[in-house]
Amino acid sequence: MHNLKNCFLTGLLLLVWWPCTFGQPASPDLHYKFHKGANALQDRIFYLFTLMEQMPGLSQLMNSDSALNALGQEYRQRVTYPVSNGVITAPLQFSEQITRKVNAALLQLLQRHPGEMGSLINEMRGSGVFQLYADKADTTLLSLAWKDAADGMNYILNAYTNGKGLRYPVIDSATYYVASPAYRSMIQRVMEQAGKKKPGLFFRPSLDVALALLELNRRDEAIRYEPLSSTNEAAYRMVKQTDWSKYPYTAMLILGASPVATEPLSETGKSRCRTGAELYRKGMAPFIIVSGGHVRPVGTRYSEAVEMKKYLVSELKIPAAAVMVDPYARHTTTNVRNAVRIVWRSGIPADKRMMCVSDIMHVAYVNSPMFTNRCKTELGYMPAADIKQSDLYFLSFRPDLRSLQVNAFDPLDP
Repeated sequence: MHNLKNCFLTGLLLLVWWPCTFGQPASPDLHYKFHKGANALQDRIFYLFTLMEQMPGLSQLMNSDSALNALGQEYRQRVTYPVSNGVITAPLQFSEQITRKVNAALLQLLQRHPGEMGSLINEMRGSGVFQLYADKADTTLLSLAWKDAADGMNYILNAYTNGKGLRYPVIDSATYYVASPAYRSMIQRVMEQAGKKKPGLFFRPSLDVALALLELNRRDEAIRYEPLSSTNEAAYRMVKQTDWSKYPYTAMLILGASPVATEPLSETGKSRCRTGAELYRKGMAPFIIVSGGHVRPVGTRYSEAVEMKKYLVSELKIPAAAVMVDPYARHTTTNVRNAVRIVWRSGIPADKRMMCVSDIMHVAYVNSPMFTNRCKTELGYMPAADIKQSDLYFLSFRPDLRSLQVNAFDPLDP
């Protein structure tokens, strides 16, 4: 009890001591250059870990911390545990107690090494990846980002070994039957391979297994079209030449609709594209963003957005350079969120209104408290601000830059 009290007081003093940065959320850096590690899935889902490994001096600094170093050694031992019923990857998960222990160590490093750790904080803020916490003090930003990463690893380790805890179990499930002996043998091999890797930072054993589980199940949707700057290269070039004063809206988001069978594009999706094409020809917006990933049927090889762009260009004769694709979103919440990301990353003015096009019932849903509540529950915020509906088939809104926040609880579309 005495030690717990001391830990609490130490943490409280750190929060009081460290300068706060409260106020309006700082804008991320539009020209930010992302660091890249050896694994693209890690970069996309767990950018905090990529920063810790790739930024000069940070790996050495963290490995020199006795608490983090001891934890890393312990988890390197845990990864060698044999897979057994009811256990599987549970030893590699981060309990609340261990998560708090790591958090305390990170805050101590922030206090003792403000140069190196301050650079990490600056990178985090500039990237936009942690934008949901942009108005927080540095200590809080780091603590919340670490907890998200730890919980995200736990989510993958649990979901793709036990099939439990999936937010969207129908479309996000493992490729294999998780209770089968064959699959457990595969998990055993995954852990054995992770145990043979060169020692790294404290999170490495758990992260290696989590990423390997996604790859084992061919759940690499999060990186299939990266970087989007290349996927949407022609449109991104056109952004720089656009006179925004000529258009009521900066971009038009057309919401996807999953096929029910093996067809590349649903009839509902085609209908929404036709509505969007008509509005585009009226000069409502210079760019169209089509949104929808590899959703239904489960395992489909078709991305809704890619097929929607094909239909817009080949059948409806919309210029290819006017169409951007978001090939990841699997729900209306992330349709809107990902479109805001594209607006920001492409250089489209994020302080102006954009459109959202769909059928009558879908547009009404986006403009309802039900949708707002779902966004706040699943994302933690509402990606569309100041919604206004002046037509049955479209509404407009202002982009909320909290949409840049990466969601580790959705590893197929973080």
